[in-house]
Amino acid sequence: MKESFTITPRIIAHLGEDLIKNDSIALLELVKNAYDANASECIVDFEVNSAENLSKITITDNGIGMNLDTIKNAYLVIGTDFKKKELSKKMNDNKFTGRYPLGEKGIGRLGAHKLGNKVYIYSKTKKDKEVEVIIDWEKLNDSEKINDFKIDVNENLKPKYIDNNIQTGTIIIIEKLKTTWDRRQIREIHRNLMSLHSPFSKVNDGFLVKITSNSDLFTGLPDFDDIINAGLYFCHCKMKGKYITDFSYNFKPWKTLAKIDKGRMISIKDLHEIDKCLKGIKDSESSGSRVKDLYDIDLVRNKIGEIEFDLVIFEKDAQIFSYVNAEKTSINKYLKENGGIRVYRDNVRIYDYGERDNDWLGIDIKRVHRVGGNVSNNIILGSVKIKRHKSFGLREKTNREGFIENESYQVFVDAVNFALSLFVRYRNQDKALLTSLYKEIKVIEPVLSDLGEVINIVEENITDKETKGEILKYLHRINDQYKDVKEILIKSANAGLNLGVVIHEIEKQIKALIGFSERNEVENVKEIAKRLEKIIRGYTAMIRKTAIKELSLNNLVQIAVDNYFFRFSDHKINVEINSDINIIYAKCSEAETISIITNLLDNSIFWLSYARKENREISIYVTTQINGYSSIVISDNGPGFNIPTEMAIQPFITGKPNNMGMGLGLHISTEMMHAMKGELYFFDKNEIKFPKYVKERKINNAVIALCFPIGGKK
Repeated sequence: MKESFTITPRIIAHLGEDLIKNDSIALLELVKNAYDANASECIVDFEVNSAENLSKITITDNGIGMNLDTIKNAYLVIGTDFKKKELSKKMNDNKFTGRYPLGEKGIGRLGAHKLGNKVYIYSKTKKDKEVEVIIDWEKLNDSEKINDFKIDVNENLKPKYIDNNIQTGTIIIIEKLKTTWDRRQIREIHRNLMSLHSPFSKVNDGFLVKITSNSDLFTGLPDFDDIINAGLYFCHCKMKGKYITDFSYNFKPWKTLAKIDKGRMISIKDLHEIDKCLKGIKDSESSGSRVKDLYDIDLVRNKIGEIEFDLVIFEKDAQIFSYVNAEKTSINKYLKENGGIRVYRDNVRIYDYGERDNDWLGIDIKRVHRVGGNVSNNIILGSVKIKRHKSFGLREKTNREGFIENESYQVFVDAVNFALSLFVRYRNQDKALLTSLYKEIKVIEPVLSDLGEVINIVEENITDKETKGEILKYLHRINDQYKDVKEILIKSANAGLNLGVVIHEIEKQIKALIGFSERNEVENVKEIAKRLEKIIRGYTAMIRKTAIKELSLNNLVQIAVDNYFFRFSDHKINVEINSDINIIYAKCSEAETISIITNLLDNSIFWLSYARKENREISIYVTTQINGYSSIVISDNGPGFNIPTEMAIQPFITGKPNNMGMGLGLHISTEMMHAMKGELYFFDKNEIKFPKYVKERKINNAVIALCFPIGGKK
């Protein structure tokens, strides 16, 4: 015996009431239906009664309309593939240049059920009579079988709403609303409807949404054009295949920021070549540990098509925001309600990317996890646009809440995040300039910033010797505590930057040691054991407290290189060590110096691997040629610096893709060099007289010199 499924009328209630998340999505689905009907205009009218309560919603479009046959065999068939077939037909027509339907699952019309219990539909095609449909959703609860739920469908000989001679289109009237809408909710719906098209698009595909009401519900609402000029950083890029194909960043300081002569523009020709290659980050297994690896993004392979990304970044730091020549309350309110990055397919919004509860790019999470250097959703307005007929890999969820989170979706997210990281990198550079010019307190340190000024004020203004002595005693104590805390934090931070790498190396070598032991390969066991002992001894040298004294820079370089012996081997990197003379001495701390060298070597390894150089080489040159110093000059044959070197030493500034890392390595290294009375300098490749082979093999990119006070030993 065979049986078949049957359904109850409740399934319609579930699809309309439960599957569609909220009233905004329900209304947007009905507006999208107007788009799919090739309408050039859709009017959404909100009618309030004498008690100022919303009583009726009317959606009117001038699309192609529906005749009686379409109503019966498509509109009233839940889950029909009518639009899907239309989409497939248009996709396969090489000459087609019109709209591609946004819907394909056949349930968007149930948005009307989400909104109200009584629905009137009037629709007319060019050649057919007006069709009237009346749906009373309250009768659904009284129906035991789907066939018991009857809907009134009639052709009107004399049209009630649509003129027989000139008009086509559809009118949907929704009454007996299920939600008691207050003024705030209606204005929120207005906001969502007005975001249906990207505000960055000059062309709207011939589809205009208008919102009307018989009351003053929408009076005083700011729009994008009112807010845009309050932005400071304007960004645009296009991505296709594996590359960024167009790029612009424009810093536009307000005229009130008089300390800045002019802004700046970055175009595609200014981008470093490595920054044009799209990269994503994925979790992978390495020696039993979870690590984050970079991978090449291919938008074509993942059926995403071209991505166009526009972004405006605002500045809300109080001391800078005070200079904006606009109504600050309106800007803050607009950004609070509209801030974020939205997604548009064929210039129609995919809900609910960019809403306050959907941080789909992890922007706010990244800001929490990494202090400094990141933006937040409440200071950005962004638009990501894709094409319907090119983005098969991105499939919308049935509940209309974004895309199914498959592999293509993750690649899409990673591509947008990659472009965003470039925008943020340039913004951080300009923000640092603004901060240096306009912020009263430019640096916040662990205990207090420089106390010298306070001590001077006390010395000059307090006359009572006993009181003055008591205050100065505490101030000097705080100053000493600050110095101690700063030293501990810097040293701990630098050790922490290298800790993960060292632990990973030890794990790998222990696994190799186990393997060789099980196979009784005695010589290999001895070799690995010796290397492990060197790694641990080298890391111990980095974290133990050491005083500044005369040390051999050559020995310190060798310890740092030994620490990374296996990393160099894994990444197929050749390290050349050279020196002017056999031993060069300098006044430095063993732990700090090894940590700094290790940090710089780690940077070289990253960029050599990222650039996928075939013959990867690092030069470490110990020299006295930099006047007044004993120096260690580290360079490589990688891509060089992709951000200004003066910015590279600032905290939370990084040139790594997707803002990887903390952006603290060079900053901490610079601070540690200063603590040893030394300097960290950047040089052009022609400013150092390298050994001949360094120039011949072009191992003279990204030149950094660690310059220490000269030692007295010969």
